[in-house]
Amino acid sequence: MKLESRQVRRFIAPLLSLTIFFSVLNGVMFNVAVPDIAHDYDISPALVSWVVTAYIVIFAFGSVVYARLGDRFHLRDLITAGLVLFCTGSLLGFFSDSYAMLVASRMLQASGAAGIPALSMVLATVYVPDNIRGSLLGVIASTVALGLGVGPIAGGFIAGYLHWNYLFLTPLVLLPVIFFLRRALPPQDELRREPFDFQGAILIASAVGCLLVMVNMRMGLLALAVAALGVLFARRIKSVSYPFVHPGLFVSSGYRHGVVVAFLVMGTIFATFFMMPLMFRHVYDMATMQIGLYLFPGAMSAALAGLAAGRVVDRCGAVPVVKAGFLILLLGFGLIISAAGQGPLLSSASLVAANSGFTIIHSSLAGAVSKTLPHGRVGMGMGVFNLIFFVSGAMGTAAAGMFLEVLGPASPDSYRLIFAGCFVLAAAALMIFRHGFRDVCRL
Repeated sequence: MKLESRQVRRFIAPLLSLTIFFSVLNGVMFNVAVPDIAHDYDISPALVSWVVTAYIVIFAFGSVVYARLGDRFHLRDLITAGLVLFCTGSLLGFFSDSYAMLVASRMLQASGAAGIPALSMVLATVYVPDNIRGSLLGVIASTVALGLGVGPIAGGFIAGYLHWNYLFLTPLVLLPVIFFLRRALPPQDELRREPFDFQGAILIASAVGCLLVMVNMRMGLLALAVAALGVLFARRIKSVSYPFVHPGLFVSSGYRHGVVVAFLVMGTIFATFFMMPLMFRHVYDMATMQIGLYLFPGAMSAALAGLAAGRVVDRCGAVPVVKAGFLILLLGFGLIISAAGQGPLLSSASLVAANSGFTIIHSSLAGAVSKTLPHGRVGMGMGVFNLIFFVSGAMGTAAAGMFLEVLGPASPDSYRLIFAGCFVLAAAALMIFRHGFRDVCRL
């Protein structure tokens, strides 16, 4: 199956943008509502955090599962199944009458929503013509950035003026999209009916779950379980004919470097998403709705930067665009460090550069990494890439939270120090990228 450029631009790209936007929006909106949920069910902060943690765990692992199933089933069928699960979980969540049912609904939502960005990435890197691949990846990255920016505003408005359970209704907008996506996506010509490695899937799911619980709940003892599960998984994929993750993925030096770069840079930017609202609250003493409005310009600029980066990638290649994105991101971190404590307008303006740099990297790095893999392994490789994306985000957020707790959230110096660490990690990621892709002129 090879999609036509006109078909992608007129039908598939807008439909995918809509689905990705609401999947990201749904994940972010509940962060704002966590205090209200804890109050309504009279539960502790540690317990209520599972509203977010359970979603992230299922979402992260699900991105790999959907990518793996993309070799066995038609993408349109998998996307349909994901959207149905997403909407079903939303309905159950709206009518939930207990905290256990609420968390179960969030997990069901995540099991469906995970397929949307994962399969969109597979579609863009495997089945879309080369001349518009960068544009579609740019659209995906821009939509993610826009969803992250709009999420706090939409969540605060809905939870503040209605009730937090109405947040569950927003994904139902996607029900008509199922029909249109099925018509727009043709079936693949060839499918590989390889055996599915359930044991390998369980091992990596357990390892990812323990890792994310460890960093979010700060349970250091789980490190032993993560290490043991990681060793068992490594042995498993080397001992079976059709492993869940093929070890041949990591033969490519470019792919290995790309995954490390993704881990470093995504951790820094998710830490930024976590810390900026806290800085506006504790340093500038702003209300939730005001915070969302000050963060919105950064989200909009990031969305526009992703669209522009996608077009440039189609003409100039991914590697120079990734490097430019890193330079803009480093500039943004430098401005954020200087602006911390100097006023909300300066901090909001500095976030424009950081968010734009991140979106440029996000949109072009995926294209660069996909080119390092043989055709038959691109889908699985991008699934692992997405997994690294979410794991890194969770770890970056948890690390920022721990440092902020030690340093104190009311002092601008605390944010300067943590953002200085983000600057160093982003600079290291740039050096690793330049080393790993130094022989690549055009991807």
